[in-house]
Amino acid sequence: MKFISKIKKAICNPAVWPFLGLGLASQAPVNLVGGTLKYWFSTEGVDLSQIGLFGLVLIPYSLKFLWAPFVDQTNLPFSKFWGRKKTWGLLAQLFVMLFLGLLSYAHPATQIGYIFALCLGITFASATQDIVIDALRIDTLEGDELTQGTTLYQVGARLGQLAAVAGMIFLSAHIAWKSAYQISIILIVLGFISLLCVHEQKKGASKISMNQLIIEPFKALMQKSNFATLCIFIVAYRLCNCMLGPMAYPFYYDIGFTAEQISIVSGTFGVFVTMFGVFLGGLLLLKFKYRPLLFWLGCIEILTSISFAFLAMVGPDMRAFFLVILFDNILAGMGAAVWVVYLSNFCCRKFSGTQYAFLSALNMIPLSIIAGASGYLAKMMAWPLFFVFTGWLMLPALWMIHKNWIGLKPNQK
Repeated sequence: MKFISKIKKAICNPAVWPFLGLGLASQAPVNLVGGTLKYWFSTEGVDLSQIGLFGLVLIPYSLKFLWAPFVDQTNLPFSKFWGRKKTWGLLAQLFVMLFLGLLSYAHPATQIGYIFALCLGITFASATQDIVIDALRIDTLEGDELTQGTTLYQVGARLGQLAAVAGMIFLSAHIAWKSAYQISIILIVLGFISLLCVHEQKKGASKISMNQLIIEPFKALMQKSNFATLCIFIVAYRLCNCMLGPMAYPFYYDIGFTAEQISIVSGTFGVFVTMFGVFLGGLLLLKFKYRPLLFWLGCIEILTSISFAFLAMVGPDMRAFFLVILFDNILAGMGAAVWVVYLSNFCCRKFSGTQYAFLSALNMIPLSIIAGASGYLAKMMAWPLFFVFTGWLMLPALWMIHKNWIGLKPNQK
């Protein structure tokens, strides 16, 4: 009965629902620039080498911890009315909308440099928005509220991914890309309205030293966690997924699935299944502690890799494809919900933006390094062997969980 009452309380809590819209606005820009834009370029005949270079516009997401201290500690005009972090977030969202509007009028065939600059502006503003959203999630929610708000944020993020990729590609078949990108601004408008609904405690202006900007956030993080083991564990736990993830779509194509089949199964069905997994992860967090959840989700991650090896041996069988995506994406959703709340647990409210931006940057290290090596390893190995190998990469992290070397102090879950 206590578990049921927690669910009812979550549904009736107005503090957590704005994070659904904020998840939508957070995930839309990265997909509009990192995925949909490349499809648009392909339809316009842009050279593949130029398309590949647009991966560089995503760099601000990895470097956002560099300016996160200013978002945490520096007031802008109107901060006394909206709150310090909300003002930064609202300004960032206005810039995302402005740059998306300008992008809709650009021509890929003749303005590739101009488009690159606009996309860099979008990702910089979007990364700033993410700093604010993560900070407000930690600042304004606590206990079970943090789990509930994070779950809704993750669901919103999947809806944003669906709208920014599948929705935009569908629109492009019926209207011009100019109009499709202008319609996409609605996603950011929803985030803007959601951000206005978040209650942030307003703080007056204060003189900020470099020590407060740079040293104190990391000093506080070290006091709240076993810092060295936390950093190592974040990288170790992400190795398996970051090796497998970049090779998923090339793998589907290589074994014989068509673009339509991949779009339906992985692009659409997979997103909805992930959202279901996010809800499951949120429910599990209300019932269980981090350590056993991370351990069993890690064990299932190994089985997921083995399921991909099974699909590689079966070939382009749609029933097997649906089953593998069902299994993989439910786990991905559950893991995302648990992982974000786990990282948020280490952040204190005073430096939430800086600390979470740093931890999420650590989270990107395996993706940045391992993603590059995954293609070479997949080429060297047969697909079944490659996926079995990715599963084995989870073992060091499981060993760290067994030894309780995951950054948690004795009084933490």
